[in-house]
Amino acid sequence: MSEQAPASTELSWNESVAIEPIGDDRFRARVGEQWKSLQGVHGGVVAALALTATERVLADLGVDPATTLRAATFGYVSGNVQGDLEIDVEVVRRGRAMITSHATTSQGGKTTTVARFHHSTPWEGPVYSAAPPMPVRPEGTVRLARPGEPTHINNVETYLHPDTTIFAGQERAEWLAWSRPKQGSSFDSAWLAMFGDYFPPAVFARATGPQRAVTIEYSLQIHDARGQWTLGDDEYLAVRMHAFHSNDGFAVEDGWIYLPDGSLLATVRQTRLAG
Repeated sequence: MSEQAPASTELSWNESVAIEPIGDDRFRARVGEQWKSLQGVHGGVVAALALTATERVLADLGVDPATTLRAATFGYVSGNVQGDLEIDVEVVRRGRAMITSHATTSQGGKTTTVARFHHSTPWEGPVYSAAPPMPVRPEGTVRLARPGEPTHINNVETYLHPDTTIFAGQERAEWLAWSRPKQGSSFDSAWLAMFGDYFPPAVFARATGPQRAVTIEYSLQIHDARGQWTLGDDEYLAVRMHAFHSNDGFAVEDGWIYLPDGSLLATVRQTRLAG
């Protein structure tokens, strides 16, 4: 972790999620070294690519423009690596308001990631929230970056709570952070799908040294139907990621992502191999 942002050549977000149609609702994409993670490449950018491909298919079907992603689940069945990948999209059901789709990502003929998406137009329903309150940003937050090294961490502007320290043996396995897109102030559901998986495992805050914490399943729920959001010049998303339970080699991590006005934008859950 460092106070200084890395100085390196970067792809734009649009370049990172660029896809090429290859026929029959199939697409080709490429993941470069700037998305390197602890093991292989960052699973969040693979999730974003699968969503980008799926939404291209939905647009070709002429869905209502008010249709946006509301829920997604990603299963990481094998590690992704740098290089080309293929995405195969299947629309499972198209109802009057909701569309359910599957996307399968593969490399070298081997399935690496499976995804399920639920897109919908807005619905009427009760409005309330009993989610944990948005964390308040204190003085002394620390920039999360790894200067001079290509890694997915460097692709988002993030500041950690000063008490959030890796391998520090903290009582709570929790990250508190404030983030915004690295380039520009606007983001969409694909960026949010990447960001929900952006942080290092929360168990690292409780651990006292490196340990296994590989994501095998990641889910995202979006609680705002707009599908596009813009932050002010000095505004950040507030984030709380908490691994509240670990047993028999598996840990469960819940996350809450808040807009600057305190409203809950999204929740995430990850199941990790741990220990």
